[in-house]
Amino acid sequence: MRRRNRPGSPPGQLIADPNAPKPDLRARSYSQDRLDEFHALTLADLPALKRRGGTLWLDIAGLGDASVIEQVGELFGLHRLALEDVMNNHQRAKVESYGDVLFIVMRMPEMESGLEPDQLSLFLGRDFVVSFQGRVGDCFDPIRERLRNPTGRLRARGADYLAYALIDSVVDSYFPVLESLGERLEALEDEVLLSPTTGAIPRIHGIKRELISLRRASWPQREALQALIREQSPLIHADTRLYLNDCYDHTVQVMDLLESYRELGSSLLEVWLSSNSNKLNEVMKVLTIISTIFIPLTFIAGVYGMNFKHMPELEWAWAYPVCLLVMLLAALAMMYWFMSKGWFKSRGIEGAEKPPPSS
Repeated sequence: MRRRNRPGSPPGQLIADPNAPKPDLRARSYSQDRLDEFHALTLADLPALKRRGGTLWLDIAGLGDASVIEQVGELFGLHRLALEDVMNNHQRAKVESYGDVLFIVMRMPEMESGLEPDQLSLFLGRDFVVSFQGRVGDCFDPIRERLRNPTGRLRARGADYLAYALIDSVVDSYFPVLESLGERLEALEDEVLLSPTTGAIPRIHGIKRELISLRRASWPQREALQALIREQSPLIHADTRLYLNDCYDHTVQVMDLLESYRELGSSLLEVWLSSNSNKLNEVMKVLTIISTIFIPLTFIAGVYGMNFKHMPELEWAWAYPVCLLVMLLAALAMMYWFMSKGWFKSRGIEGAEKPPPSS
């Protein structure tokens, strides 16, 4: 996490990341009986769009030009402090009221590319929603398809319902990511239980880092949605608050899944250590059995290898085969005793029943 504003800078200063993509402006102006979509817009096109009537959704992807963000803010009356939070896109999820505009920050997961969750900044006005995101690509394609349906609920309602739909899409986008992480954890669980290797450790740590990143992004969203539901703002109608309650429930489910997977990831490390300790114990048990069997054989061979002149049986013709037979019988007797004690049975995790997959 890096701040581009220097410590002590004046509030409301907009500084763009030179490596960020340039803003791509897209808009949708709609009402119950019409929908107009606009792509590759310029700043000169925005005043006319704002006067069209109905509900306007201005979607801006890319924060690489501070002047564009500043002029959009001036046109829609967006506070510079909120625009500063838009440019420094490492904010926690939150809701802030700036007079007749609500500022909402959410975090969108983007795990396929391995990137950190992107920040979604929403400005909700009476008849408009302005959304900012740091990079191109989002989870709003279903919302755009619903807008093209003239009989849908989205076209019949105002800007507050559009803001809810965008927030709900962000929250729901966590579930496919968590499902993918859950499948990877189950595969790692089978690998750790059945054939633990050192290659599993970096994969476990990688999943734990992803879970920590998702938890850091999703945890404040519960508080933000709670504040949005409690916010007595005329911009949000009473029936829209009911839908926000459902969105809040989904956020709680996301957090429950995250906590479950974090505990599973931590337990996998312990299981891996136990599995490797068990394998080491099995190896040591085999070596101990071999060493124990050879102790009496070494004793017999050592005694009869001294070759003293008056040792018995040295001149006996059957001494050598009888000695080998005694050594063989001693080894077989010890092996039989070890088997009766169950030393040759596998007591490791490999012989245990495979546990049911975690939900």
